[in-house]
Amino acid sequence: MFYKTLLFLFLINIQFFNSQQAAVWYDTNNGLPQNSVKDITKDNYGFIWLSTENGLVRYDGYNFVTYNHLNLKNNRFTSFFGSKKKDSIYNLTAYNENTVLISKRNISSLNRPSNCLRKVLYESKSHAVFTKNGILEKLDSKDFFIYFDKNNYYHLLNDATIQYKDRKIETLKHLRKDYILETFCFDQTIFIISKALKKVITITGEKITYLDAPEIFFKKDITVYWSQINNQSFIIRDHSLYKIFYEQNTLSIKKIAEYDFNKNSLSSIYHDEVNNKLYLGTLSDGLNVIKFNNFHIVNKSNTSYENIFYSILPFENDKVITSSGDVYNDNKLVKQYHFNTSSKYFLLYDHQKNIIVQNNQSLLRFFSNSGYTQKEHLYFRKTPSYAWNLNGHYIIVFHEPSLKSKLVFYKDDSFTTPLFQFAIPNIVTTVHEYGHDKWLVGTRDALYIIEAPFYKLKKISTDPVNIREIIKTDDGNFWIMTQGSGFFLYKDGKLIKMPEDKDGYMLFSHTIREDQKGFFWISTNNGLFKVLKNSLLSYSKDQKSPVYYYRYSKEDGFNTNEFNGGCSPSSSILPNGNFVFPSMKGMVFFNPQKIRSYYPKNFFMEKVVFYDPKSSIKGNTINLENNFYKALILVDVPYYANRANLVIEAKLKGSNNEKWEKVSNDGKYYISNLEPGQYQLLVRVLTSPKGNYTYRTLNINVQRLFYQIFIVKFFLVLFLSFITLTLIRLRIRRQELKKKELEKIIEIRTQKLSKTVSKLEYTKEQLRKESVQQKKLLETISHDIITPVKFLSITAKKLYETDEHDHYIQKKHFESFYKSSIEFYNFVKTLKEYAEIYNISEKNEVYNLFEIIENKKTLFEVAAREQNTRIINNVKDPTESNINQNVIAVIIHNLIDNAIKNTTNGVIELSTIEDEHIFFLEVRDTGQGMSQEQMKYYEKLQNNIENEKLVLQKYSLGLHLILQLLMMINGKIEFKNNTPKGTIVSIKIKKQKYG
Repeated sequence: MFYKTLLFLFLINIQFFNSQQAAVWYDTNNGLPQNSVKDITKDNYGFIWLSTENGLVRYDGYNFVTYNHLNLKNNRFTSFFGSKKKDSIYNLTAYNENTVLISKRNISSLNRPSNCLRKVLYESKSHAVFTKNGILEKLDSKDFFIYFDKNNYYHLLNDATIQYKDRKIETLKHLRKDYILETFCFDQTIFIISKALKKVITITGEKITYLDAPEIFFKKDITVYWSQINNQSFIIRDHSLYKIFYEQNTLSIKKIAEYDFNKNSLSSIYHDEVNNKLYLGTLSDGLNVIKFNNFHIVNKSNTSYENIFYSILPFENDKVITSSGDVYNDNKLVKQYHFNTSSKYFLLYDHQKNIIVQNNQSLLRFFSNSGYTQKEHLYFRKTPSYAWNLNGHYIIVFHEPSLKSKLVFYKDDSFTTPLFQFAIPNIVTTVHEYGHDKWLVGTRDALYIIEAPFYKLKKISTDPVNIREIIKTDDGNFWIMTQGSGFFLYKDGKLIKMPEDKDGYMLFSHTIREDQKGFFWISTNNGLFKVLKNSLLSYSKDQKSPVYYYRYSKEDGFNTNEFNGGCSPSSSILPNGNFVFPSMKGMVFFNPQKIRSYYPKNFFMEKVVFYDPKSSIKGNTINLENNFYKALILVDVPYYANRANLVIEAKLKGSNNEKWEKVSNDGKYYISNLEPGQYQLLVRVLTSPKGNYTYRTLNINVQRLFYQIFIVKFFLVLFLSFITLTLIRLRIRRQELKKKELEKIIEIRTQKLSKTVSKLEYTKEQLRKESVQQKKLLETISHDIITPVKFLSITAKKLYETDEHDHYIQKKHFESFYKSSIEFYNFVKTLKEYAEIYNISEKNEVYNLFEIIENKKTLFEVAAREQNTRIINNVKDPTESNINQNVIAVIIHNLIDNAIKNTTNGVIELSTIEDEHIFFLEVRDTGQGMSQEQMKYYEKLQNNIENEKLVLQKYSLGLHLILQLLMMINGKIEFKNNTPKGTIVSIKIKKQKYG
């Protein structure tokens, strides 16, 4: 079971060796299983153990852990014995029914006792085992047995006979019958007080000696308390507790406390010198823990408002004086001068150690040479709010109703001759000399500086800040204390904010005092803080270096946590080394060299609370189920001071957040939401103000399910990778196929487009040529048609003028008119055929050329027969061609027509030759043939058909038509003389491939 200590802290109206203390009671209401605390001890690990009538209790300064479920016959434990050095602490239950061993911070029941324990149990049958000299204990006349180790044990018999290892040494005389009550031990030496002899008898082995001792040893009303397990001895007399010391064969005592030890049935005592605490166990009231404090709180009276202190000055070697003239040492009010001041907020010494205080609109100067009984008044028109003596500069600030201030520097302490006057735009709270002719001025909203030669007010702070005090430390640094903004270092013209404490108490800082060990003592509205100055200076350089504050509070003996500031001076350092700080409930005196800061020496992580049934801890490893809810790791830190100063941090390596995190002061650290895997929990505890830590490590294993094992994950990833790669490859292949298909489509379309473009370009060129030919044709027609029309007109006129009876002349003219009309008809007919070549549609289908020639042969067969001429088709059947069928048909038609016109009693033959690139068509006739002039004309016209002039009347219009058609299908014509007569016309046509 765990119990939190309920800190119902109160002060006891007693003093411990000139120090004060705080006491806390523990009973069944706040941690103990039972109120009889029979014995107290501390093990090697720093834990306090209590023996009660309902189990053993382990205490770490915060939690009580009760051990009363050990399956024993009873839980009524007695006294501790054994050896703490050997980590073996024993305790017996009532009637010696059970024996338990405390070792390694835990308890176990012993079934087989060790040799030493067996010896003790054996002797306990006939002797009382002497391990502790109790208080208020009345013993019957018994024989006692003292066991140190197997080579050192004694019998102290009822008749004062002393036996060492079962051998008689001596029978002592001059001892009372119950001498055992005045017997104690140190290490393995026995001490017996003989009041009759006024000596202390010492027994070491077989050697017996007699020692002198302080007089108190031989008083009748003393009570001796001894604890073997703690090796501590005490004397109680008249409500005073004295601790016995034995060094260099000499006994001495030291007064520990004054206390009514009989009031609460005291049964056990343990003095923890390390933590400066006294543990008092009682038979019925539980446990009283008293903390000794070296802070001395001084009050004026029992009236609370009279115990509120502000400004103080050092007075003599060990005292302070307040603005009202009250003088205090660290114990009490020792004298009153009755200064009758009207302000508690300032007082100062002048250069002759006279004290100056305020009284309404004047200053009162109390003269030291009169014992501060005589005074003088220094009158002003306004009320002085603060006054300072800064290295011979006397400064007064006057606060005005408009929340502004007037700052006046005076030549000397007569306050009659002002040197400088400054209007300050806010309430001035503090002034400090910064250098030669330089001053820092603090107000409720900003920090300013005044410096020569212009003596102008210059603002330093950028943000609003309420300045409380400016302090210059011995190293020349200036520290700026504020109300609500923390404190700053002013260096190199910059304000450097110091880090806050974890609770934000340092935001309201009053003043700083530096001790001889380099620590700052800082009073605040909530406690007194101690911090290493060098850590603050390191932080000022990088704003990263850690700073560790140690806080003192009511738990350390203060009447209140609220210290006072905003006054001048707000603290004092006395010639005897004491620091003095004013507070809302008394004046706090202390010697900083005697005030201890407590840091843990060790800590442990051995307890884990699981919230599922299968998680476990084995050794240094925590095994957690895969789907665990959470786990609570308990960090055990034996720490007996203010736990607000305990710094515990944890970091979980392997998790998403590997930063150090604060662990609560109860030492509880929760783990949850961890993925399966291996982790390492690092926990550290601060063990010094310099930032030293003690570390502990726990391994955490969150179990994996089958599919979460690495090898399974590996193959699963491998399989998924294979599937993924296969799908990617298939997709890539599919894309490649699509790409190829697309490229093929693009290629086909590109080819078609290319063919179309070529065709369009070809058509464009043909149209251009046709346009040129049509233009030339029109020019030729326009020229050549005039002559026959004119001839017809002249002939018709002559015919009209001819005598109607002159038939011969008329016949001659009619004959001319007839011939001219026939010629004109043929000319116009030829023109019509020539014009129709542009209406021939393009037809690129495959056809049989043989059939085309046969059709033309049939068409001209009658005309050829009239000329007694035969037409022979030598073209093979079938002869396929895809050259424009219409164009070829027109060409063949005109060639046969021309051949028939020029052939009589002859033969006309048509034949073809064809390969991959050229188509040849040849027409042979045996007619009259063409003249050289005609051949040259047509060849010249063919080579430059665009530019040559057409002569349609002189030359055959049919051949002109053929030339124009050949140009359309990229063909050429050649003329040769046939043997023995006639003409050979050859047509050569290049096969077109578009694209």
